[in-house]
Amino acid sequence: MKQPLHRAKIFFGYIMHEKLKLGRRPRCCVEGCTKHGQFMGNYTKDGTPLFRKYCAKHHRQRQAEKKGLSVTQWVNAWHPYKKYRKDYCENAKGQYAGWLHFVCTTKIVMPHLQLDTDHIDGNPTNNDPDNLMTLCKCCHAIKTNLFSDYKTKGRKRLGIAY
Repeated sequence: MKQPLHRAKIFFGYIMHEKLKLGRRPRCCVEGCTKHGQFMGNYTKDGTPLFRKYCAKHHRQRQAEKKGLSVTQWVNAWHPYKKYRKDYCENAKGQYAGWLHFVCTTKIVMPHLQLDTDHIDGNPTNNDPDNLMTLCKCCHAIKTNLFSDYKTKGRKRLGIAY
């Protein structure tokens, strides 16, 4: 049996795969996409790596469409509290609009990078949907400082006390 054709390095807590020769990598089958098919992390018995026929972006889109969700909702669906995250800052619209004494004007372009799920009561272990709100990074920082969320119970036990 051949050795796996890739090696992994740990970099800031993330596994980074070195770019090694993975043989002939298929291209994404979506018309106009030039990216490679997504590596599945598995190998055949002879050591050949397995790839999806779709790139990572199109794979996520297809999976989300099957479930009737947005890509962000599908990606977060298995997380304990991110699954309740919306695609907009709730300080801009929704039931909490203007809750921080101003209405958010941040333009959300990449929801998975720009939005956080905030625990309203400041307790990071209380993942009740009624205790969660979606805020952009700016509003989340302001809310955390205004309400001293960094001092609330539960953080010392989790090792995140300040």
